[in-house]
Amino acid sequence: MRTNLFLMLLFLAGCATHEPPVGLLGAYAFEDGRTVSIRRSVDDTLRYRVFDSGDSGRLYPTEDGNFVSGAGFSQRDPVEVSVRFVTNDQGVADQLKWSRRDTTALTANRIGREEHIWIDSDGAKLYGRLHLPDGNPPYAAVVLVHGSGDDPGTEWLYNGDFFVANGFAVLAYDKRGSGQSEGDFTFNFEQLADDAGIVARHLADHVEIDADCIGLVGYSQGAWVAPLAASRHDVVKFVIVNYGIIESPAEEARLEMRRLLVDAGIAGDSLESGDELIRAAVDLVANNFESGWPRFLELKKRYRDADWMEHLDGTPVGKLVAYPRWLTMLIGKRQLPPGLDWHYDSSELLLESEIPMAWLLAEDDTSAPNEQTIATLRSLIAQGKPLSLTVFPDADHGMVVLNDDDDETDVVGYAPGYFQAEVGELRRLASK
Repeated sequence: MRTNLFLMLLFLAGCATHEPPVGLLGAYAFEDGRTVSIRRSVDDTLRYRVFDSGDSGRLYPTEDGNFVSGAGFSQRDPVEVSVRFVTNDQGVADQLKWSRRDTTALTANRIGREEHIWIDSDGAKLYGRLHLPDGNPPYAAVVLVHGSGDDPGTEWLYNGDFFVANGFAVLAYDKRGSGQSEGDFTFNFEQLADDAGIVARHLADHVEIDADCIGLVGYSQGAWVAPLAASRHDVVKFVIVNYGIIESPAEEARLEMRRLLVDAGIAGDSLESGDELIRAAVDLVANNFESGWPRFLELKKRYRDADWMEHLDGTPVGKLVAYPRWLTMLIGKRQLPPGLDWHYDSSELLLESEIPMAWLLAEDDTSAPNEQTIATLRSLIAQGKPLSLTVFPDADHGMVVLNDDDDETDVVGYAPGYFQAEVGELRRLASK
């Protein structure tokens, strides 16, 4: 769920071809207190996440209606984990039976209870899933603000399951134009921020929610949307941001492609030349292909045969260099993300805001390079702004840890302590 130039130029198609029953999705607790989340993955699979350890695997369906997972993050074989869901007459799983290889199955019981709601927001009805914890109300609560993709937040967002296991209410919703929500899908931050704020206001009216303790938790693109929503809707008392940046989408796109050159060992004058071409390409896209052509065409002619160009193959820069201008003009505008302000950044908002915020960032984030964001946040903290910053070493976008052995990049799991840190920040902010 990230916002980058490549995804914006090549719109995401729907990920799922078949869908496991919605009634299997949710949070479950083992007898030893561990929490496991079951949420959607691609195609007809699910994904489990054991928050206490950070372990995760893709669950593949079997002919008998169960699911299995291999030893790695996405492998099926050899089978390491088998999961059988125990469903009621409505097709909702109240329990799951979990076994590792040939060991005795452990039982995990569903956590909390869910309500499904509709929220009117600026001419569109948004579909939401309110997950209430076990225990006595009123509950402190958060609204989850997800990234740029069009996957339904009610089924894909998983961090909230750990919040519920720790006593917080969570409202996930499908962004307008995605999932079951109405309206046109958009990248307009102001529209998305107003939707998030209106969802939070709806949450405040719920009889079991503490209206004085509602926050937003933003992921990736949500790093722009959640702070903006908090600044426009006073029902929001705090914000948690995960793996996002302060700088603009245009700058994010530039930094992402520049990093490809840096990681390939390109330095000195060659790196500066590559960055020059990247800047011109991003400027062209950010201006809707209506200005910037003379500069881009000049640099395209100068650098198209440069040795470092091979490292930009497949990126928007590589495509813009390969395609003639007429073809770019023909199809380019239709592929641009609707409503996106490429030049929006949160710097001024954070400088003026007094809303408590916690930022959790991945040190090696390749999708949202955050060196400048980290520097800006540290400066704001030194000025006394109510911000906190936690940076997770060796983590990439999504707080995943990668293994780069044998020239292949594989996800091996989540950053150690990430889920606990996120809940810790929620406890701290909700107690104020």
